[in-house]
Amino acid sequence: MKKLEELIHSVKYLPQTLYFGSVGLLGYDIYYYVVNETDFLNNYVRIATGFVFTLMTGFALKGNKKKK
Repeated sequence: MKKLEELIHSVKYLPQTLYFGSVGLLGYDIYYYVVNETDFLNNYVRIATGFVFTLMTGFALKGNKKKK
């Protein structure tokens, strides 16, 4: 996990892009389902996006915990 975290943080805007991109996709998927009553993302993409969101949240909390 440490190598993955270092790889993600080595690219300038990749952490922000992964975090806010996954939040945006999941939010739009929920909005699209409420408005049109159909799925925007299939289950595989939704699970992968949720995993990326959870992973990036974990990295942020881990980094925030180290600073205190």
